[in-house]
Amino acid sequence: MMYQLPIQARLRHWLIRSQWRRWWFPGFCALPYLASLMWLVVRQQLWIAQVMMAPLLMGLALSLLTLWLARQEFRSHWSR
Repeated sequence: MMYQLPIQARLRHWLIRSQWRRWWFPGFCALPYLASLMWLVVRQQLWIAQVMMAPLLMGLALSLLTLWLARQEFRSHWSR
């Protein structure tokens, strides 16, 4: 039977592995952006929210395309 760590130890382990110190400031800075998007949606200003989301969605698309291209490149590199 495997021994399970207490919840506090698992939480501390997750916090260490997540490198939260690297991500707390960008996450904190994103809160006003997300709040303004929600406010615009609530006020039925969907077109403004869509315009504000365009750079976020383009960045996501660019990231996914870069990841896909890198996998394609290294797959062909390692098969030689």
